Amino acid sequence: MLTKKMRNPILKQIAEWALAIAIALFVFYLVDAFVVKSARVYGGSMEPTYFHNDRVLANRMTFRFREPEFGDIIAFPYAANPTQNYIKRVVGLPGDVMDIRGGHIYRNNARLDCPHFIGLGTVFAGTVVFPMIIEADRFFVLGDNLPISEDSRFAEVGNVHIDDIIGRVHFRWFPFSNFGSVD
Repeated sequence: MLTKKMRNPILKQIAEWALAIAIALFVFYLVDAFVVKSARVYGGSMEPTYFHNDRVLANRMTFRFREPEFGDIIAFPYAANPTQNYIKRVVGLPGDVMDIRGGHIYRNNARLDCPHFIGLGTVFAGTVVFPMIIEADRFFVLGDNLPISEDSRFAEVGNVHIDDIIGRVHFRWFPFSNFGSVD
């Protein structure tokens, strides 16, 4: 080993620390790239589920074994600024017909009355044309705080492609007072 050949104890200690740090960084990279990714919640669009500056973990493994389902909360990069991740709830699956009329959201002609959403009854359509059919491999997403959420109702976000999904978000690690699983 490298450390056995060194005679200077200070250099030996530095080499051991450097090796330990390199291994830790490599393991962190592997976990971040393939298992979970930490993400930050920006703004209040997911209240009351997640709040501004909450730190969450996006489970990268979930969607390797199954497709996103109705109600899943996902992380994906914001198209206008890919360094920023969006956190939104899946409410439309490939092939679903989505519509917004009379301040309400409809999925396949059934009105959504999800308990997670704030502002039902006053929902506006945004900048996309409704009704719409969700394309293959794409998902219609909404923020839980509908009056302030920039989501699939807006062309800048649109429907999220399966390849753009970072992972399923269901665990908050910061603030520590709210540490734990969230649905």
